Amino acid sequence: MLSLPIRSLTRLEADRGQRGEVQYGFTTDYYKELFINRRGSLFYVPPIQAAANSLGYASVTVFLSLALGYPAAYALAKPTRLEKFLDPLIMLPLGSSAVMLGLGFIISFGRSLASPWFVPIAHTLVALPFVIRTLQPALASIPERLRQAASTLGASPFRVWQTVDFPILSRATLSAATFAFTVSLGEFGATLLLTRPEYPTIPIAIQRFLSQPGGLNFGQAMAMATLLMLLTTLAILVIEKLRLSDSGEF
Repeated sequence: MLSLPIRSLTRLEADRGQRGEVQYGFTTDYYKELFINRRGSLFYVPPIQAAANSLGYASVTVFLSLALGYPAAYALAKPTRLEKFLDPLIMLPLGSSAVMLGLGFIISFGRSLASPWFVPIAHTLVALPFVIRTLQPALASIPERLRQAASTLGASPFRVWQTVDFPILSRATLSAATFAFTVSLGEFGATLLLTRPEYPTIPIAIQRFLSQPGGLNFGQAMAMATLLMLLTTLAILVIEKLRLSDSGEF
């Protein structure tokens, strides 16, 4: 992983200096060139735009993943016959390729894919198993006697959730949200098939740089990938900070 930021700051291709000699070594030109479209390319993606698109998709993915993940995690937290059916069904996206999900969207919805909403929906399918696996142990760790005691004291179901469940689930919720956020940031397979040209994400921008010849484009791809790695690393550090130590491992 260290080779990525090192390569983004290293000029390996020949570059003639003022005296005509070949120059190699440290450079920040690749990061500067991310903000310049010198060749007037139609596929140029400003890094701010790509980052904004990625963050927007990631935010929607977090909302959808939690909205679907909480009911599923509640259903799986209680040992019932339904759990034996739901558990492998919900985990299916882990065993399937994101490209396969993207192709399924194309076959199923066709021209309706012009809507940008399909990208966060696909990201949600990929992230949902991680969200459920994060929430489920925390839900299972809540003693039922605490809820019964709160109900005996006259608390409504919402008040029970607010005073008993939520304080225990708050850290797990943040961890699950961070998982969904990072999965959405780095997702490429389904995004490549579903995204619209005017709404590229950071991985799509990296692919566009790599698809063009030349050392400059390759260096810009490394610089953009380093920015993605920094965003993802920050999110993972948040997960490690908030991870529950007494609710089982992921």
